[in-house]
Amino acid sequence: MEILFSLAHAGVRKRKRKSERMEENSNRIRQIVIVAVTMAAVILLSFAMYKANPIDFNMYDSSSQKYCKGVVTKVNDEDLNDAENMPGWKTGNQNVTVKIRNGEFKGKEVTFDNNLSSTHSVLVKKGTHVIVNVDAPEGIEPYFTIYQYDRTTGIIGVMLIFLALMALVGRWKGVRAALGLLSAAILIAFVLIPAIYNGKPPVLMTLLVCALITIVSLMFLNGPNPKTFAATLSTIIGLSLSAAFYGIFSLVLHMTGYNTPEAEDLQMISSATDLSIKSIMFCGILISSLGALMDIAMDIVSPLYEMKKHKPEITLREMFNSGMSMGRDMIGTLCQTLILAFAGSSLATLLVVVSYGTQFYQFICSDMMMVELLQSMTGSAAVVIAVPVSALLSCLFFGRNSKAETVPASGNAKGVKKKSAKKK
Repeated sequence: MEILFSLAHAGVRKRKRKSERMEENSNRIRQIVIVAVTMAAVILLSFAMYKANPIDFNMYDSSSQKYCKGVVTKVNDEDLNDAENMPGWKTGNQNVTVKIRNGEFKGKEVTFDNNLSSTHSVLVKKGTHVIVNVDAPEGIEPYFTIYQYDRTTGIIGVMLIFLALMALVGRWKGVRAALGLLSAAILIAFVLIPAIYNGKPPVLMTLLVCALITIVSLMFLNGPNPKTFAATLSTIIGLSLSAAFYGIFSLVLHMTGYNTPEAEDLQMISSATDLSIKSIMFCGILISSLGALMDIAMDIVSPLYEMKKHKPEITLREMFNSGMSMGRDMIGTLCQTLILAFAGSSLATLLVVVSYGTQFYQFICSDMMMVELLQSMTGSAAVVIAVPVSALLSCLFFGRNSKAETVPASGNAKGVKKKSAKKK
């Protein structure tokens, strides 16, 4: 009898495992379909928006200049010196022969001088792959110079290593995260930049693109479920509230958007394309803080979802307090990440400022300092406010009647009822 019982039990376990594998395969297929359809939609939208907002205006006419690939076949002569106070940096002159690998002059070997200075030094040898600047105005002999090393192979290699690490560690979810990153780059490059360049409202376009990036990225990671919806809405609300913080901070700090180093060039573009300069700085803040907002939203929503799934009797107050407790631990590190990122990007500028003997009030009230402060504080304030928003939305989405499958505390619920009935 015991043998028959164990055989029956083994058959049940085998059928259960088979059912779980079938369900897992079904979920995998559904995820692949969602990712494929979403990526196709992103590409089609980006193509349509790019066609609707062509970048026709250029400040400088560079039609006579072409950049093409080349390989150094011979270094004919060189006169090089070590640059003063710059270890490993060479100055001087090289006479080189380069074979052009693409473009109008493909296959042609050209000989010219490669000048190395303290600000631009591309030291080459036989076999070095370079990018050649060909300046060929109509009716004039082409003029060749070495622009830079050909880094395309290195870029591809670095990206492949990064993608391989994501796939190796994150597996299928890592691949989906990489596709989410790719979709974000496509939306920014082919939707946001052309739209703003052609005079569309910068803040509105940035909020829409950030919302699309959030939806696509989180949908790729988790699929359409309450976690995704709650985290997406939390991120979008955090982005919207950051606009209020930016308005208050910029008013207090007397920042208008014309205080950036690029303002003069942007005014030239604005005269031809109706580009709105005033909100560009805020748009940059939104994009730079989007990753941190998505991170903190998902890091709060996901544990609360699992908590409700495994402990369905938890109260809304307990859920909210748990979310706030987790959020407090994350606030410090994420805000430091934003502030240190902005500070790190300005390190070279800060060193130059110090070398000028800048005085305290001169430095602390400068436009450069205020831009960095405004960027750091606005992004950090958005991250902080995202904590209660995420906790509250988690309670609203699956706090009362969670659609997640609840897991009994112990054993089978029916078995518990039967035992209690026997005791009675």
